[in-house]
Amino acid sequence: MNSANPKQEATRVTLVGMWLDLLLGFGKIAGGAMTQSFALIADGIHSLADAITDIFVLIVARSAQAAPDGEYPYAQGRFETLGTIGMGIGFITIAGILLFDSYQRLLDSEISPVPAIGGIVIALISIASKEWIYQYTMRVAKRLNSNLLKANAWHSRGDTISSVAVLIGIVAARQGYVWMDIVAAMFVALIIARIGWELCSDAVKELVDTAMPVQRRAQIEACILATQGIRGMTKLRSRLSAGKIILEVSLLVNPRISVAEGHRLGEAVSSALIGNFSDIVAVKAHIELKNHGQQQPSCQRIQELPERTEVIANIKRQWQEILGADDIESMDLHYREHGIEVDLTVTLDAVSELLASQLKQSIGSLDYVAKLRIYSKLHELKLDRRQS
Repeated sequence: MNSANPKQEATRVTLVGMWLDLLLGFGKIAGGAMTQSFALIADGIHSLADAITDIFVLIVARSAQAAPDGEYPYAQGRFETLGTIGMGIGFITIAGILLFDSYQRLLDSEISPVPAIGGIVIALISIASKEWIYQYTMRVAKRLNSNLLKANAWHSRGDTISSVAVLIGIVAARQGYVWMDIVAAMFVALIIARIGWELCSDAVKELVDTAMPVQRRAQIEACILATQGIRGMTKLRSRLSAGKIILEVSLLVNPRISVAEGHRLGEAVSSALIGNFSDIVAVKAHIELKNHGQQQPSCQRIQELPERTEVIANIKRQWQEILGADDIESMDLHYREHGIEVDLTVTLDAVSELLASQLKQSIGSLDYVAKLRIYSKLHELKLDRRQS
């Protein structure tokens, strides 16, 4: 049984594919030159393009994992994205050169040389090699349950198709249809152009912060709502950096919980998302209030309510003839759509009905106070747990 961890095994598969592409690339270019098959040369360039992609992923992706700092608060993953665009443009340029050269050769196909039989042998070796790496990568992908490796395996199967096209072109050329070798080269050039286009397209989507797919969003939402204490969400935004997702989510929680508990729920959601999705690297959670049977609080209405300092000063001014400063232990304010709810804790041994009524009536002129709750602080027990 293989003792390597999944990351090491996936890296090893990528390295094997990279070295195979390098060998096939140089071999097909050299063989194409010796056998006079332009299609084989184009297929060799295709293999080198695949190898360059693997090298880029292994080297640049690792260097892009630098930790965030003051200058780069989201780390430096976008450098990889810019590099991907540059590489995609390079592939498209190479494809354009091959297509132009193929077109020029096609115009003079009567004087084009007939590929030697050795080209058929090289094409067969390429087909067998790419089919082997497909089977090997797919086995590892299924064992690790890696969609990325499965996609890479199917990419190898696609490379096999280009080599089959080259084989057909060489065989046809040797039967008198010399132009078929050139057409096969054009087919391979289009495959290289497609690789370049896909690289540029994916990278541009990342740079402009394109929204994640609907199915992926549904999976993330399900994970968030499965966290105990989360009653809903109002916003979910994402951005990509070097293929990794950075999330920003607004969570709905019980309006009666403390700030510390709300923060703890945000941390719980962050841990759940990062633990369940390997491509999520950071989560920024905003805590919002959830009201039972009511619409969500209006931000505009809440923003119109006075600040805490002003509210406390006005309330104490109304109570100065009823409560002394030493009688008030604390006042907690809950900003709600219908107004401010005040939780008053007093140091008195008991709160009479008369006192409660006077306190309520004295702040009746403050129309932004919607509710008053009074608590009597009988005693406070402090438990000091020391870490051993």
